[in-house]
Amino acid sequence: MPELPEVETVVRGLRGPLVGRTFTKVQVL
Repeated sequence: MPELPEVETVVRGLRGPLVGRTFTKVQVL
């Protein structure tokens, strides 16, 4: 995979909410 700053930014933007949701689910359980 080519390393593109734009793609990395998008991935980080999507990772934030996903990690937050997973952490919240773990706390609820």
